[in-house]
Amino acid sequence: MTRATITQTSAVPSRTPALEAPPQLARDVVRFPHGLPGFEACRGFVMLASDALGPLQCLKAIEGPPASFLVMDPRCVLPDYRCDLSETDYRRLAATADDTLLWRALVTIELDGTITVNLRAPIVINPTHMVGYQVVPYDCVYPIRHVVTQAD
Repeated sequence: MTRATITQTSAVPSRTPALEAPPQLARDVVRFPHGLPGFEACRGFVMLASDALGPLQCLKAIEGPPASFLVMDPRCVLPDYRCDLSETDYRRLAATADDTLLWRALVTIELDGTITVNLRAPIVINPTHMVGYQVVPYDCVYPIRHVVTQAD
């Protein structure tokens, strides 16, 4: 994972830091062979972390149109979070059931300030091969919009 530089920009409200990705080495780029749903042209991403973001990370596209997503480990929300991958998922990730995979849930901050995470369709990354997919695990019981913080 790459450490990001936090800056303030005029395009971003002053209370929200912007992340600037440092120049990337090929080993730092996570390849999403089919992109992410709705962002299929974005195939190369870097995962940025900053102490200012706490448990959040930024998955930032470095290829295709500009795109970035807040993500977090789903176990920060539900410590017992578990999903089963299909054989097809393991093949696409070039992984086996014994491999350690990186699981991330997409975070949404809604207009009213409510923060939700998508636990049903996590992003799974094989850090050995630096390949990732957004998957929908078979028989997943988790919601697409799990509320982390409800707006007042």
